Amino acid sequence: MAAVLSTGWDSVRQRAGLKGHAPAPAERLTAPTRAELLGRLRWEVIQGRSLFLTYPQLLDGAVFAALRPAVLLDELAIGAVGGGAVLPIRVNARNADLPRQLIAMLSTGFLFSSLPVPDEQCLRLQRELAARVNGEAAASEDPAGMADRLLTATGVLDTRLRQRTIARWDEWLKAAEHGLLEVSPLVPADYATAYALRPPPRPEELASDEGRAVLFSWTGGEFDVNGLPSRSRLHESLDHLLRSGDPAARTDALTLRESFDEAYYRAIAVSEGCMLGLTSPRRGVRRGEAATLAAMTPVVTYPTRFELRLGLMSGEQWRRYTDEAADALAQWWNEQDLTALQEVGDLLAGRTKEPPAGGADVPVTRLQRFARGARGTTAQMAAGGGLSLATSLLGQGATATFAAGAGGALAPVVIAAVTAGVTRLTDFRGRYDVIELPQAPERTPDGH
Repeated sequence: MAAVLSTGWDSVRQRAGLKGHAPAPAERLTAPTRAELLGRLRWEVIQGRSLFLTYPQLLDGAVFAALRPAVLLDELAIGAVGGGAVLPIRVNARNADLPRQLIAMLSTGFLFSSLPVPDEQCLRLQRELAARVNGEAAASEDPAGMADRLLTATGVLDTRLRQRTIARWDEWLKAAEHGLLEVSPLVPADYATAYALRPPPRPEELASDEGRAVLFSWTGGEFDVNGLPSRSRLHESLDHLLRSGDPAARTDALTLRESFDEAYYRAIAVSEGCMLGLTSPRRGVRRGEAATLAAMTPVVTYPTRFELRLGLMSGEQWRRYTDEAADALAQWWNEQDLTALQEVGDLLAGRTKEPPAGGADVPVTRLQRFARGARGTTAQMAAGGGLSLATSLLGQGATATFAAGAGGALAPVVIAAVTAGVTRLTDFRGRYDVIELPQAPERTPDGH
């Protein structure tokens, strides 16, 4: 099974109290926050064998500013991936050169959004970096040293924050240099498939002229750079709508931003051969809907607050747990065998206890299967529970996802649910994540 490209780190940070910015020094991260972040990482490894990160997610990620690679190696590595000697993490970079990718970010005015400073200061840093556009660094220059020189020249960050930021980057660059994580070449995002799977909103779905103007600019290619849509350009075009006094314009801005971000990450996931993890911002599964899940699509039940259980394990406990689950994990990763995924959950329930009270979120991971086809995959949609179930769980906009034409279709195939201190799905409440499986196994006409 392919790695998971997760878009859910913002929601994790909000639930953990990081509020979209990196914490102060990593040493100050609270134990509960750290357990939640680590548990999320471990769950994504269970889902897809490894985690795929875009280079901004690593180099401008609040989560990875707080988790040091050397320590994380003891807490996240498992024997089933690289013999336990590497992090189950892959990051992309132009020409698979992570140091040069960082220098390119600094040399072209990248907007670093996870620094623990006000947004206005991040924007000022971007402007100062852009004003000092630098050519390629000398091959002999130390990347961390050059990064420090570029940041120092802007005068935006105080000395302590600048030194801490450089030290964090240096640790991850050295981890890549020493082979502790995989760095793969940057490949063009596949927007054609992403749009086929989930087209942009239609003009009639927007409520304001301003929103429709941005939509036409997006679909007309006005935000393209080198033939591909620019996320930063679209986000910039939405800034004035988000601050508008017109509620319709603000709603349109949120709709367009959510739609483009989903297309952006799906285009990357398709091109990188990854699963895509989308945390739904809409709502959790309602009681009445949850009661029908077992009858309509396979359900795998994990113990209460399973992500926190995973995060509270020591490194040694994690290694013992994944060693015991190695055969089941391999069966799930290679064959998408739900019985094996349930075995992994049962083992977790047997090895851990209910965490202390606190926190109300109960995750539900919904997996969707991506299957290419000339006219979609209606039969698989029926096998997975049908369009009505997909619409009820993902919201009314989900119909466009399943109406894909030549690009393929996404079919719901499984719910990995969590019992919230109960044994009946009728008593279940919680949020949900959507995980897309890249491609369905080939089946013969008789279903085998």
